[in-house]
Parts: sequence; C-alpha cells; structure tokens
Amino acid sequence: MTRPRRTLPSRSYSSTVQGPGGDPAILIESLEVRPGQKICLTFESADPAWRQGLFLGTAGLLSVVGATSPQLNLWTDSAPPEVLIDVLETDGSLVLYNIWDSGRGRRSQSHTSGMILEHLADNGRRYRCTDFGSNPDFGKLVFRISFDER
Repeated sequence: MTRPRRTLPSRSYSSTVQGPGGDPAILIESLEVRPGQKICLTFESADPAWRQGLFLGTAGLLSVVGATSPQLNLWTDSAPPEVLIDVLETDGSLVLYNIWDSGRGRRSQSHTSGMILEHLADNGRRYRCTDFGSNPDFGKLVFRISFDER
C-alpha cells in the first residue's frame, strides 16, 4: 500500500521572538533522520503553570513503545522523562516544535513562541522553549534530543 506523502516544513524562525543573544527563535525545527535511526528525547524541565510538550512528525512512521504514527504529541505530564523514538519510515526530515495547553486545548506556533537551540558536546541538541506572552520565557519547556548514530 502506498501512503500519500506530504511535504513537511523546513526550519522556520519567529519573526517576533528573539533569544537572549538577539538571534531569532526557531518556530519549527527540521532535522535530518533516516529509517532505522533511534532518537532519544529527554524532557529536562517544564513550567508547571500548564501542560507543556513536543510535537514530532515525519512523512513516514515513528514508533514509541510499540505505537506507530507519522506524528506524535508527547506531553511532560504523561510521557516518561526519557522517550526512545524509532524512525521506521521517513522522507529524511523530522519536524518538531513546542506545544502547550493552558486549558483551552493544544496550542503551538503562536506569534510569541519559539525555541532557542544549544548544540551539546555529545552531538545532541538542547532546546529552550517559550510558549506565549509579551515577555518570552525560554524556561517554559527545556528538552534534549540525541541520535543513535549506529
């Protein structure tokens, strides 16, 4: 069975939110992945005021604890602190961005949301996220992504 493929966005930046160094915040991240690759997602911290989480998607299939889907919403209050994600099928791109629920349903990519990227010594990446509001707080969600390079 041939699954219809859709084009996922590449990295895009916020036109309104900047990080502490003045660089534009990432609104949507796009990372290169390949079939068979394992991704380790680690939630480091989240603001307890409301639900914080992460959207991940590919034009293909991802697997977490035996459940498969092209797209995942992982929430800090229901996912374990460390999540292993298997890339089963992909067009080569994994898209991710922060999500939140302040009591009005799942939200993302607001005018004032974004992520600041920090490259880590182990080739991992740390993202510090802000959700919404006139004063960006990049401590709303902090997570780390690393790749199994086998």
